Amino acid sequence: MTKSALKVIKDAMADLGIEYSFMEYKGVAYPYFVGEYAESPQPNEDGLQETTFLLTGFSRTTWGELESAKQKIKNKFHQSDGLIVTTEEGVVAIFYENGLVVPTGDAELKRLQINLLIKEWSVK
Repeated sequence: MTKSALKVIKDAMADLGIEYSFMEYKGVAYPYFVGEYAESPQPNEDGLQETTFLLTGFSRTTWGELESAKQKIKNKFHQSDGLIVTTEEGVVAIFYENGLVVPTGDAELKRLQINLLIKEWSVK
């Protein structure tokens, strides 16, 4: 995963007005999302690198806030059209895959995980 792809996600979340940070959130506002990723073992011969990006949302208010944020994210990274950006490092395409509710064990804390598929083609 390139720094360019991380920047595309950060900028998209800012455009959506959703609190977001990579790996660790240090703010105090709810709802917020934290991102992390898992790369596929190796790039394809055509230079394609695929990565699963996990956006985990947290709220202490209502499920509706998380569902509204999920819908914004789903629209931004549409399942078939995606968000496609040309960067200095190559092309980044990000697609919404799915979302799931994750139990927290805390009656007040709500957690929703959204999986994005990132495809990157590098230019050398």
